[in-house]
Amino acid sequence: MPESSDPLLKVEDLRTQFETDHGTVRAVDGVSFELPRRKTVCIVGESGCGKSVTGRSILQVVDKPGKVTGGRMLWHGETGSAPVDLASLDPKGSEIRRIRGNEISMVFQEPMTSLSPVHTIGNQIMEAVRIHTDLDMAAAKERVIEALDQVGMPKPAERFDAYTFQLSGGMRQRAMIAMALVCRPKLLIADEPTTALDVTTQAQILRLLASLQAELDMSVLFVTHDMGVVAQIADEVVVMYLGTVVESGPVEQIFHDPQHPYTQALLAAVPRIGQDRSDRLVTIRGTVPGPQARPPGCPFHPRCDHVRPGECDVREPRTVTIAPRRDVRCVLAEDQEESHE
Repeated sequence: MPESSDPLLKVEDLRTQFETDHGTVRAVDGVSFELPRRKTVCIVGESGCGKSVTGRSILQVVDKPGKVTGGRMLWHGETGSAPVDLASLDPKGSEIRRIRGNEISMVFQEPMTSLSPVHTIGNQIMEAVRIHTDLDMAAAKERVIEALDQVGMPKPAERFDAYTFQLSGGMRQRAMIAMALVCRPKLLIADEPTTALDVTTQAQILRLLASLQAELDMSVLFVTHDMGVVAQIADEVVVMYLGTVVESGPVEQIFHDPQHPYTQALLAAVPRIGQDRSDRLVTIRGTVPGPQARPPGCPFHPRCDHVRPGECDVREPRTVTIAPRRDVRCVLAEDQEESHE
């Protein structure tokens, strides 16, 4: 049977909001992107841009008072069958619970707060196996030990009975990855899984994810702010700013020909090998606005070096497709499109 050409996940105009005492926070504001099968898509941007909320929205695990309020998330989990709109599912319903942890899994940002300190690693991982499979206790334990061994956990049979405080940061992260992969999902969402780790352990985790992706034939949605990590692992990149996608496309095009001023600024801020010690590091002026201080017009215009007063601060630009699988949301892209017409 020929493989489906449909993306594994197609997100269309996703909107996630938090109703607070001070007003509505639009954490995810019309996000659209596709996740191809067996590929790695990286969502990048500064803190506060909505990257993690986007990942949590896919699994319907947004913390209260947040909730998905609009858009579609079309999940093509079963090849040849009709897609499931994850956005339409009850966050506590049986259908999303069947998908969550089974077909789609997530590695959260901080393993120490994501793992229970009063239960052993093995029991926590085995819970997912017992929920989503028909394996008995002995077979489930064997599957967990196999998963721990798969992620490179030293002496996995002994670690089964270990508590989180008995493990190093790198080992806790491996346990989190084992928990996410124990049911062999089609999609792994990794929310900055290397942020709290040292450089050596970070490199080990990235190599581990790459090898497991190839071994299990799965797709990866990787949330990060580190452009160096993006260059190392991504097939495609989604650049977010203040809840919106400002640019997306293949990683080679994003790095070698960035079109949006925000993407250009992110890449310019990356330190370079051989850079003169006397040279100042490039920074993006200003900061990401707070949720209650969202500017009118293009959300990036207060920090943009190419801002057009009377235009960028008045209306939001539309998304322009400048090449296959290559979108930019900026007035500069609009000008480029009009000049080619």
